[in-house]
Amino acid sequence: MYNASKDYRGRYTRFLTGKLNLKRQLTVVADCSNGTTGPVIKKLKAKNKKLKIILLNDRPDGNFPAHGPNPMALGAMDRLQREVKKRKADLGVIFDADGDRVFFVDDRGRRVGADEAGFALAQLFRPPFVVGTTASWRLKRLKSFVSPVGHSFFKALMRKKKASLGLEHSGHFYFKDFFYCDSGIFAAIQMMNFVSGLENGFAAWLDALPKYYRSGEINFRVHDKKAVLNKVEMKYRRMATKISRSDGLTMEFGGARPELAEGWWFNVRSSNTENLLRLNVEAHSKKVLQKELRTLKEIGRL
Repeated sequence: MYNASKDYRGRYTRFLTGKLNLKRQLTVVADCSNGTTGPVIKKLKAKNKKLKIILLNDRPDGNFPAHGPNPMALGAMDRLQREVKKRKADLGVIFDADGDRVFFVDDRGRRVGADEAGFALAQLFRPPFVVGTTASWRLKRLKSFVSPVGHSFFKALMRKKKASLGLEHSGHFYFKDFFYCDSGIFAAIQMMNFVSGLENGFAAWLDALPKYYRSGEINFRVHDKKAVLNKVEMKYRRMATKISRSDGLTMEFGGARPELAEGWWFNVRSSNTENLLRLNVEAHSKKVLQKELRTLKEIGRL
């Protein structure tokens, strides 16, 4: 139960405010998804004169009247995207219900991929970093260590490697300066700091990055996960330039440098609870991505 006499919320807000370091006036639209972040963001809003926050769905409500508690669900970001464009905001932010995950919208109202958001945050921290098995080459090219998916794996590897930042494609961002934990609000503050230092806006910065083409995570129901994984490995193992089995099966072909147009990689890993395989593919060209994705789907009738 919240104890007003202890003012935990105020102390937490003061801690977060101390991490704000804006270079200029910033307008941010924040969708709290009727979750736990609303009361904190309200206090944060009042603490910095350079920051204008326009709040959406900031009242906690377990019925989630505006949209579901998962920002990745279809339609959940629609209003945020419209409001960013309408208000001519510099950044859009949306939290999940308990505030441990966060996703972003650029100043043109476009969704920002978790890997691109992670790459932006990495500009503010010293390496090394920890990234997930399915992280983009964009992140793996940084001085980083690869972790299996999951909180416990990320936190353990970050402590072991003394990493400043952990970047997971599901919208979890971990910080050494936040007790090696993930925090949507802490990540949002760091993103505000980053965007405030850009001369031409977030969208222009994103558009200037080298392109990588991704399939996103695709789930396939199969009868025998192990048999299909073996068939995939047999098909590609002689062509692969790098193979890892740290979290499912990851195979790389070519290399991470953008000039290697034929370069690509995939990761296939098993669901722990269902007869599902989860597939992620990335390539330097859309043509290679589509070709290899078709081949992978055909193997064992994925």
